[in-house]
Amino acid sequence: MNCSNIKNFVMIAALTLAAVSCNQKDETAKPALPKQANEQMTIRYIDIDTLLTKYNLAKDFDEAATTMQNNYDAAEKRYAQQAQSMQNEFANNQRNNVYASNPAKAQQDQARYEKLMNDAQEKLGKMQQDMANQAMKNRKQLTDSVFNYLKIYAKEKHFDAVLSKASDLSAAAFYVDDKYDVTADVVEGLNKRYTKVAPKKK
Repeated sequence: MNCSNIKNFVMIAALTLAAVSCNQKDETAKPALPKQANEQMTIRYIDIDTLLTKYNLAKDFDEAATTMQNNYDAAEKRYAQQAQSMQNEFANNQRNNVYASNPAKAQQDQARYEKLMNDAQEKLGKMQQDMANQAMKNRKQLTDSVFNYLKIYAKEKHFDAVLSKASDLSAAAFYVDDKYDVTADVVEGLNKRYTKVAPKKK
């Protein structure tokens, strides 16, 4: 899993806000919104793609995900090599009529091979599940971290809303002028708050 995988897991929905006013009276119209909600809003946005490449927590999660993926790839390769080695051994025994003269040996080798395949399936399956669980946990922690900080940040800066802008269409604010971009400010604040925790020893 690289940073793009984490981006797929982290989707901060765009906040759509509108103030509607009408000069004509309408008997069926809904009651007017409270005065403060009709006032001009102060809105800024953050670029999610940029944030995920510069926020240290996201970078640490990406590094950890890459390590897990590399460990999985290495384990998968080891099992494939062991399986190939066994197959070569069995083929050699077959050519030398070892199994013809010793049927019990053939059964033993078959059992060894089946055990290897079962072990590989169980081990690799667990590693895949661990990666998926960790990715889900990281996604929640990262989302919570950003949301919690944005609440504080927006209040301190007196912003009424902070939108998200991303290349993914499911989380995109299709156009926002760059002058409203506060991504660098938010990333700086997030990184100041973030303290890397050393991984637990197994």
